[in-house]
Amino acid sequence: MRISRVVGAVLGAALMAAPVAARAQVDVSVRFGTRLGPEIGVVVYAPERHGDWHRNYRKWTPVVLYDVNGRYYSHQVEGARAVMVYSYNGEYFFPPTDREWVGFDRRYDYHRAPADVDIHRARPYAPPVVVSPRFGVELGVVGYSVERAGDWRHNYRRWTPVTVYEFNGRYYPNPGPGARPVQIYRFQGEYFLPPADREWVGFDRRFDYKHAPSDDDRHRVHDRP
Repeated sequence: MRISRVVGAVLGAALMAAPVAARAQVDVSVRFGTRLGPEIGVVVYAPERHGDWHRNYRKWTPVVLYDVNGRYYSHQVEGARAVMVYSYNGEYFFPPTDREWVGFDRRYDYHRAPADVDIHRARPYAPPVVVSPRFGVELGVVGYSVERAGDWRHNYRRWTPVTVYEFNGRYYPNPGPGARPVQIYRFQGEYFLPPADREWVGFDRRFDYKHAPSDDDRHRVHDRP
């Protein structure tokens, strides 16, 4: 029994150390239209939210996500890095950082445990905001890019103007209490803000410029990796 405990401790330390050396951040080029799925927000483990891990870990579901340029998605693309997290009550979070957790959950793939860079970039836990079901499923909205959507002067007719609804910094397909309408574009199944060029204002007569994105919208969204 004593020997097995020693072996287990050595194995646990090795599993924690092994992924870190190989987990340098790599820029992955993903073509516009690639089905990464919506970006998934991952927070740090919080006992007050997820329960004490010694007693509650069986309620959590181990899930593999894929890191693409510092953001996490459910679908894999070439060059993406697999990271194992937990899902519980519709939220995704990194595992506990206690040394005793290493090797404790036999369902968890410790070879894919998060690296320090994952833990440092994760958002701290914050109480979730209640979102009305009438909003529908959250939409991923990114910034306009010539490389992805084409030069707007020649390609804008291929884009479809769409009104989405911003609530608490996130975007939804349907209106609801407290939501703000924002006009954006859809192209090849993805949603993005219009160009920021001054010449674009009034150029597309199909677009509702009264509901054009605000500065907050432009600062909030990120570029597609």
